[in-house]
Amino acid sequence: MKLLVTGGAGYLGSELCRQAVAAGHDVVAVRLHREPPHARPVRVDLRDDDEVQRCLLKHGPELVVHTAYRQGTAELMEQDVVRASRNVALAAHRAGARLVHLSSDVVFDGEQGAPYAEDAEPRPVSAYGEAKLRAEELVAELHPQALVVRTSLLYGKPDGPQERLAARGGEFYVDELRCPTHVGELAAALLELGERDELAGPLHVAASEAVSRLELALLLGATRARGVPSPRVGRPRDVRLDSSRAAGLLRARLRGVSETRS
Repeated sequence: MKLLVTGGAGYLGSELCRQAVAAGHDVVAVRLHREPPHARPVRVDLRDDDEVQRCLLKHGPELVVHTAYRQGTAELMEQDVVRASRNVALAAHRAGARLVHLSSDVVFDGEQGAPYAEDAEPRPVSAYGEAKLRAEELVAELHPQALVVRTSLLYGKPDGPQERLAARGGEFYVDELRCPTHVGELAAALLELGERDELAGPLHVAASEAVSRLELALLLGATRARGVPSPRVGRPRDVRLDSSRAAGLLRARLRGVSETRS
């Protein structure tokens, strides 16, 4: 399979490329600044519509997995999340490529309805959640056959963001619940789902175990962690995902963080 991965140097994107290359796929890793450790690197500014179009026309992927994103100011995310997702979706549709678009549990407000199923109404309370929801809406509009995968916090590599937070220690929220998912297991699930052309729309793909930020830090080895309540403003507290539909589709089970760390 010819595969193109955006964010090929990123945490999830690099793992996805590694597994895809190992499985014998022809993989292009799109990057902007950092060099991807796996696959054939191609520099593309995803904010530039023409660059994205030319890239997909040149490489002709059968599957595009859009993992690239950046958090920051609302202005930055309008370009790096919303506009980039719009450009990738439009180019993939024009190229006749299947698209798997990565989204987040923070499109929900965390105040009611958890665990959230795919048909729950998104109500983001953070600027990042708003950007991810807007990106979802553009993907659905421009590439109706795209699969939108919502997931949660990722961990699993020694230098991962959650591992670095745990090593640093400090305050961790006791009442902010997520479904942490092993990056390697999510990457494998994305490769499997990418071959399921009949799947479209939102799909929740996360481990079933929900833990607080404090519990996650402790499971990842934090020794200097103390629990504090989360601020209600701008942070969704309980965004557990109901991933039962994905569990029925995938060959492998996404294990909870307590199991992977035991």
